[in-house]
Amino acid sequence: MKGWFKDDLFRVVLKNAGKLGSTKLIGAVMGLVALVVTGRTLRPHDFGVLTLIASYIETIAAIGQFQSWQIVLHYAAVPWQKGERKTVQTSISLAMGLDICAGLLSMVFGMVAFLCLGKVLGVHDKPTLLILLYCTLIPGMGSTAAYGILRLFDRIDLVSRQQLITPAVRAVCCLLAWGSGMKLAGFVIAWYLALLAGQIYLWATALLELKRHDLLKGLRPSILKAARQMPKGMWGFVWTANITTLLETVWEPISKLLVGKIVSTSAAGLYSLAMEFLDAVQRPAKLLEKSYYPEVVLMDPRTSAPWKLALRTSVLSGALGMLAMLVVYIGGKPVISMFGHRFGDAATLMMWMSPALVFFTAGLPMEGVLYTAGRSHYIMLAQLVSVILYVPLLVYMGHHYGLNGAGLAYALGMFFATMTTFAIMGITYLRRNRIILPHEREIRQTDSLPASPGS
Repeated sequence: MKGWFKDDLFRVVLKNAGKLGSTKLIGAVMGLVALVVTGRTLRPHDFGVLTLIASYIETIAAIGQFQSWQIVLHYAAVPWQKGERKTVQTSISLAMGLDICAGLLSMVFGMVAFLCLGKVLGVHDKPTLLILLYCTLIPGMGSTAAYGILRLFDRIDLVSRQQLITPAVRAVCCLLAWGSGMKLAGFVIAWYLALLAGQIYLWATALLELKRHDLLKGLRPSILKAARQMPKGMWGFVWTANITTLLETVWEPISKLLVGKIVSTSAAGLYSLAMEFLDAVQRPAKLLEKSYYPEVVLMDPRTSAPWKLALRTSVLSGALGMLAMLVVYIGGKPVISMFGHRFGDAATLMMWMSPALVFFTAGLPMEGVLYTAGRSHYIMLAQLVSVILYVPLLVYMGHHYGLNGAGLAYALGMFFATMTTFAIMGITYLRRNRIILPHEREIRQTDSLPASPGS
């Protein structure tokens, strides 16, 4: 174990995780303030309605999201190191074009779908205009090119600051809503402004970085033109990465919507509260994975080095997950008590859900090395298997055992996802000599063609 910390790359990962973690910790405290103010001001039913609105928007954004940051990192990171600026611009142009197109289509779909399904969500008696306004966040929520740009230039400091802005604005706006006596409508606007502020900051800093590196000139969002200049197999990589991330990200919002439908609207609010606390305590492991990903992208998965780095990061992440589970068991009830006795059931729910912290965090680093190896379809398969097992389990457990049953189903679902991912990673490692990196595929195929006469 001591030898791990002598590894330069591993130390870089830990250093970047530390930068992210310091701001995440402050952001988590501010987010908790916003949640406490919201929970103590609103009735459980209204808190559940707010949760369902946010979950609906998150679900639509996830469905329509292109993982454009994956394009930036996997197709521009190595070319940027080599000084191939044109390739970098092409990758960023494609990422931005996909974000804009997918975001606008998702926003329109979200608005139309809400007008048709609002009664199903249980928010039909609330101001429709506020919910349609919330839908305008969908393009920004689904856009990830800016994050990819900042990670490409190793601006982890700018990414970390963005993690302060959203919870800080939310806390201030929630306090203002509470002080002015506003109810549900005021808190919907508060959450809206917080997300909007974070989106504006992220894109503003990304554009400034492009300008600083003299890449902004002549850069235009593009899809068809940019795609024609990308390596072969790019669309396959993009679609499998999108489907995989969709399957990963819809776990939480879909779970909230199903709990709201199967158990009750108030139960959805309790489930959301538990998820927020779990997310806060597992953030150190998430930050470790975010710091590790840009480093492993630059490594060759045909060697053992990135796999060793992934395994070390996985072990450390799993240890952080176990620590997070302990935090839930010790500190869950005291924290939930801050919201009032009406939310007491959320503390018990968190205990049922907490084993998922270990499974989730331990499996996170495995995906990065599989993406780098061009095996995004394997990750998609693992997520598909876990979702197919999880959704029926959630429905069954929720119907028969209520809210706590839904929590146990969540933990079991994460267990299935992690075990499947580890099995796939082992198979890929044993066959790593067959790997062709995503950004090399066109070159490899061209090089393998026989030379023409006279060449």
